[in-house]
Amino acid sequence: MWKAAFFIMMNIGLAAPAMAIERYDTRSHSCEDVQALLARDKQAILRFTSRDGRTTMYDRYVATSAQCGPGLYGVRVTIPASNGMCQVVSCRSLSEFAP
Repeated sequence: MWKAAFFIMMNIGLAAPAMAIERYDTRSHSCEDVQALLARDKQAILRFTSRDGRTTMYDRYVATSAQCGPGLYGVRVTIPASNGMCQVVSCRSLSEFAP
């Protein structure tokens, strides 16, 4: 009985961090809203349409470079929002500097 309960709790504990990140469609939020969401949640998956309008793009964006984690650095990028383009921070791998 204890083994089964322990196994269930471990699985829930391992799955919880993966479900913690919020997802937002930037087409329904202004740039100010997107930046406020990132400031509040520290990170989010932001979804938007590509420049040609054919593909839905998405990535993880963070409030500051400090949320990127080990082996990553933050770079400012622009993404579309409902009221124009919006600057946010995206995490990139340090290995991009050295092949």
